[in-house]
Amino acid sequence: MGYIPLSIMQLTEVKPENNAFTWLDITGPTLDNLLKVSKRYNLNNHHLDDCMEPDHLPKFEEGEEFNFIILRRVVSKDAEGNTVQDLTTKIAIFYNEKTLVSIHRLPHPDIQEVCEQLIKNGKITSVNQLLLKMIAKVQQSYTEFSAYLNGQIEEFETGLFIRKTALASIESLYLLKRKTGLCRKLLLLTGEVVSAVRHRQKKSNELQDIGDNQVKLQLFYDQLSEDSQNLVSTYMSYSAQKTNEVMKVLTLFSAYFLPLTFIVGIYGMNFDNMPELRHRFGYPIIMLVMLVIFLMIFLWFKRRKWL
Repeated sequence: MGYIPLSIMQLTEVKPENNAFTWLDITGPTLDNLLKVSKRYNLNNHHLDDCMEPDHLPKFEEGEEFNFIILRRVVSKDAEGNTVQDLTTKIAIFYNEKTLVSIHRLPHPDIQEVCEQLIKNGKITSVNQLLLKMIAKVQQSYTEFSAYLNGQIEEFETGLFIRKTALASIESLYLLKRKTGLCRKLLLLTGEVVSAVRHRQKKSNELQDIGDNQVKLQLFYDQLSEDSQNLVSTYMSYSAQKTNEVMKVLTLFSAYFLPLTFIVGIYGMNFDNMPELRHRFGYPIIMLVMLVIFLMIFLWFKRRKWL
């Protein structure tokens, strides 16, 4: 086990005690760095170009000397962006029976430290076991993120249905929906990678667990995606309902005061010869008429159950 500096790249080489396989972990490489590593292991140049694309989606490609895998791992649950690169980071893996080369832009100490410790303890004895452990760690990031998304959805739902307040903005709800849908699509592509790996490895408990966990994650994110879409629709309906309630109040006020305003407008005209203009009880009579009209409108609204 050792660390070999290569330009700005950090390269870690790990081998078990019996030298059964080699794990080369590369963090933050440039294309020139990778070309130097490629000469040592004869890596496919087309795959190296894929390694340098920051927003490349998960995939599996079978090669003559090395199989090639791209995985994407969730790195920031609080990211404000809504793109693949904002929310996740890429891990590229070349592997065969004797060698595994992992390439990534950001450091992943949990993967590196755990895998190194398992290799040291003799619990990882082959490239296939190391590959499955990495895939399991990627799945774990989606599991943790799903708990965060589910909590956000429940918080928004509580605000809408229990507190009766729309605390969230439509922008934050859209961002939640976008993150959920994005992870759902990435999981579907990751499922194809898991399926390809399962077809090329012997059956094992860990391989079965990864397959089962992948199915559970995809089903859970399907549900989260549906819940987030329903939440956006509910929010829009709630906003429309609040607007309708405001318009209803304004309409009721208009309905009450429209006939009263009409009467006031008529008797506000400055003509000498107007009925009851100089009548002794003209003012109280008009006020009484306006009160009767007000009560008639109120009773009519009450009968129609508009109040």
